[in-house]
Amino acid sequence: MSDEFKQIRVVCPVCNKQVKIDIPVFIVDESQEGVAKVQIPQGACCPDHAFMAFVDKKFKVRGYQNVDIEFNVDRKEKPGDQKKVDIKNYSVADMVDIIGPDICATILRVVLVHIPILLLETYDLYEQVEKMVVVLRSIGSEELPVSIEKVTKDSLPERRKHYHNFLILVPMYKAIIQSPFEKNINTRFESSLLREAIQLPDPASQTMLLRKEMVKVLKVVDDLVKVLRTTEKLYEEEIPGYILQKFNIQFDVKNIDVIRHIIEVKYDKMLATKIISKFADFLT
Repeated sequence: MSDEFKQIRVVCPVCNKQVKIDIPVFIVDESQEGVAKVQIPQGACCPDHAFMAFVDKKFKVRGYQNVDIEFNVDRKEKPGDQKKVDIKNYSVADMVDIIGPDICATILRVVLVHIPILLLETYDLYEQVEKMVVVLRSIGSEELPVSIEKVTKDSLPERRKHYHNFLILVPMYKAIIQSPFEKNINTRFESSLLREAIQLPDPASQTMLLRKEMVKVLKVVDDLVKVLRTTEKLYEEEIPGYILQKFNIQFDVKNIDVIRHIIEVKYDKMLATKIISKFADFLT
């Protein structure tokens, strides 16, 4: 793997503070469709915000995605330092702190739609890959399967042939070089789960909360799929009430997009289009 780096200028999408950072050339070279998603952690550009930068083959920043949810993770090191945590004590909070909330939220969405995750372990100086494997597998269960694999740069071409659709992460550089999703997705729901999880005091309770809440969502989705197969349309404004009545689960209407997206990716795109807003239906 090349040691070559390129310098890019990033601008915080919240406060407009600018900074130049170095990113490895291979991240962009290996990226899907020539665009890499690089997490800019809190403290790297500005002291208060974390965000994602989209970098193209010419090392131009083509856009940003800021975190909708504020994260406060206790830091024992200066911003940007690697945390030295034993694998057995590595927690969801540590993962959010090290690879960033945007990437962690994307990982949770990938788990919800049961798509494989490949972690590039080349240059993994701090055992980040192994730590992530342990945490993510601990979140998984029979109802929430987690498909995760460690790969090297040399084995990556062969794994790309083996898998049809997957997420490729480079934990060492906080980067996504291949996403299974055709468009940028709103991960507000997963970000909220992560924020709630990292407030808990120990790794076991953090993973347990994520598992419990994600399994709930999958059960709701399975039920709604059955409903959608026998109906012409389903108003998104009515879904939270239906979920509360049938499952006794509070579900924010703002998070209906996660249900729609899981149905689209995991089941059927046409079924997902049956979930519409009353206002849009009125206009048609």
